Amino acid sequence: MIYKDTFKGIESIVLENKILKIVVLPSLGGKIASIYNKEKDFELLFQNKNNEYTHPKLYDDFAEFDASGFDDAFPTIDSSEVTYSGGKIIYPDHGEIWSSSFDYKLSAGQIELFLQSSILPYYYKKIISLSDENLNITYHVENTGTESFPCIWAMHCLVNCEENMDLNFPAATTEILNVQDSINLGVENTPHQYPITKNISDQDYYLNKAGKKSSNNTEKYYVNGEVTEGKCSIFYPDHNILYSINFDKDKMPYLGFWVTEGGFRGDYNCAFEPTNGFYDGIETAKKNNKLFYLTPDKPLDFTISLSLNHTT
Repeated sequence: MIYKDTFKGIESIVLENKILKIVVLPSLGGKIASIYNKEKDFELLFQNKNNEYTHPKLYDDFAEFDASGFDDAFPTIDSSEVTYSGGKIIYPDHGEIWSSSFDYKLSAGQIELFLQSSILPYYYKKIISLSDENLNITYHVENTGTESFPCIWAMHCLVNCEENMDLNFPAATTEILNVQDSINLGVENTPHQYPITKNISDQDYYLNKAGKKSSNNTEKYYVNGEVTEGKCSIFYPDHNILYSINFDKDKMPYLGFWVTEGGFRGDYNCAFEPTNGFYDGIETAKKNNKLFYLTPDKPLDFTISLSLNHTT
């Protein structure tokens, strides 16, 4: 079932089956605003704390807006300056997509959203559909120009935190890299063993758990190097729900993790972030020799699948 509706004062498209109800906002970058498991009465996504959404403009500061739900970060996470076709182009904070309004069409239980960039020659399309407890998103990003350009795609899907939830990084993950100055993990670019490391006070620090909301803290780190498999998950024991992300590790070989434990506006959420750049900004990824270039002859095609499974 798919139908038009209104969500917090804005036009929405709802996809619904016996298990899931999904809310998509075409005019806010195709944001997925809600992933709700009807059988378990469980909302996965961190919600906009206001009664209505405010429409951002290109080059607005991401942190000044709702910072909720599932946004696509493209062509960067951090604002970056790029030379293209003999000139300078500024990539906006968290990219162009989140502040853009998408055209869309509905067909056969799916929504197809599409956009022509206003800053670069690229066409961006994503198709969202449901199958049982799975939310499937198929992406197609095509360079319509004559020159290659650097870009980072990252999944920015903010989910609700709970103190006793388990964070499951890809199998065989043994080390993470801290990518922001941290009261627990030290200075940027400090590596740590996973899943248990030592904090700056030489106490055990569990990277597979979230801290308390009262911690007034934020963390951002990456699996150090390419992932071993395109799968990560979060288990919510109070709800017997396993939230899983399946992605193509050849297209998205890196995985970031963000958590705010009350340290950003009092929010309590986290996000696994599959991505094709390491990490966050164009210059940093270039320096690390882990920067993707979108060429005119080869579109970026990939699928992200999210699931909310019952456990026993």
